[in-house]
Amino acid sequence: MIDGQQSDEQYMRQLYIRFRQGIVDNDNSEFYDEDELLDIYDYAQDEGDEMVQLYVFLAGARLYPDSDFLDERKAFFLSGINDQSAQAMLERRGRRDSALWGVLRLVLSCYPDGNPEPELANLLSSGHKFSCEAVIRLIDTLHDLNRDDLIAESLHIIEEKAENPSLLYYEAAEALYNNETYVPLARDLAEELTRREPFNPDNWILLSKVEFTMDRVDESIAAADYALAIDPSNINGRLVKGIAMVAAKDMNKDAIKILQGVLADCPDNAFASKALAEAYASGGKNEAAVEVYHNFMERDGANAYVILDIMKLHPSDAERHISLFDKYTGDNEQRWIEVAVQLSNSGFPDAAAQLLAFFHSRHKLREGMEYFLSLLYRAGLFDEYAKLFGKICSDARTPGKQQYELSANAYLLLCASYLKAGYYEEAITMSDMMLRTPPAPRDIEESIRWKGMQVILKFIKKLAHNPSLIPDDPKFDPITFEIPSQPLQQQ
Repeated sequence: MIDGQQSDEQYMRQLYIRFRQGIVDNDNSEFYDEDELLDIYDYAQDEGDEMVQLYVFLAGARLYPDSDFLDERKAFFLSGINDQSAQAMLERRGRRDSALWGVLRLVLSCYPDGNPEPELANLLSSGHKFSCEAVIRLIDTLHDLNRDDLIAESLHIIEEKAENPSLLYYEAAEALYNNETYVPLARDLAEELTRREPFNPDNWILLSKVEFTMDRVDESIAAADYALAIDPSNINGRLVKGIAMVAAKDMNKDAIKILQGVLADCPDNAFASKALAEAYASGGKNEAAVEVYHNFMERDGANAYVILDIMKLHPSDAERHISLFDKYTGDNEQRWIEVAVQLSNSGFPDAAAQLLAFFHSRHKLREGMEYFLSLLYRAGLFDEYAKLFGKICSDARTPGKQQYELSANAYLLLCASYLKAGYYEEAITMSDMMLRTPPAPRDIEESIRWKGMQVILKFIKKLAHNPSLIPDDPKFDPITFEIPSQPLQQQ
């Protein structure tokens, strides 16, 4: 890019901002030609700005009442709201046909899980040239339908019809590079783009991302360096280089500096925040990593999901971070449980239990109590399990307190918790009680499950009578332990 020359991206953004400001100021005195309105609409679409998209339609109707140049965009917009309205526009008599209308026909007939092959064949056999919008829509649609195979197979045909083949290469590579089967093709496309347009930094950034996906870290950094040689301030170029340098392990110091710079310019960049935190964590600076995540979460409640990353690092002041999560999430028990499940499934049942313990202290668990108990057990917090279970039983005798219906499995885990915590008399008493008054099975599966529970309860009772028989292994679990067919020998 020549110094001082405005890029297409900058031009479209300024045009978009000027149009949007006119909406905010209730000023429709500005004149825009048809191409400008199309550029504003496409930019607003990329930004997810539906308000501006709607006002572009209104401006088009006001400035060009006899023109149908926005009809294709209008039909696509309607397809996201009401298929029948979009279908009516598609079937309108006298409509000028185009490749973009053909893509809409494919969308309406196949999305979300139909077979796009017949409509794609019709579209590719038509004589229409493919505008940039038609190419983007077609590639996005096939990718959303999980038909990357059709993108790869149709590439050469679409190229012959595309008004801008380079855009086709870019969109196809973006769609394919996360698909293991087609990542080599994505790399070929990205590399070809750098040959065709060597001074376009976006092409080098795309190549950098593809190389990174292929675990070619050095090549990824080199491609990012080419992008930054063209445009040293390019945010995406700096970001992909920083991420690749984190993966390189021996470049952490430089990676941290680059990513800090990206976040200084774009504080809400989720990728930069995660990469910077990973850079700190890989260097053993867990508390610094936690602060990066906390600051990111603090800026916007939509970022509350990073509590997962925070809790996995076992922060020393976990309550401060959970309190921030609570600020944005409140007493939405289902969301707390979903986060706890993700933590537990990732191998952090202790962090999941800590999260739900906070929720229970602030809001009181309802549906999730038994799951919370199971987390305490999995995390080895046997004392806490026994105390919470006792509190539940005590509350059950108090009018107005929350009542819980716990399963036989929860009682079984209580017996095991007593044993693991060294409360042998309690383990014997509870095991005896369960064996004397078995639950009434609701079906054959419960009946079979109870037979297995009886074996475990007898095993727990035996160990509680003779603690010296308990295996000397902190990981020993009487629930999952393979009970020997021969009696355990006195240790």
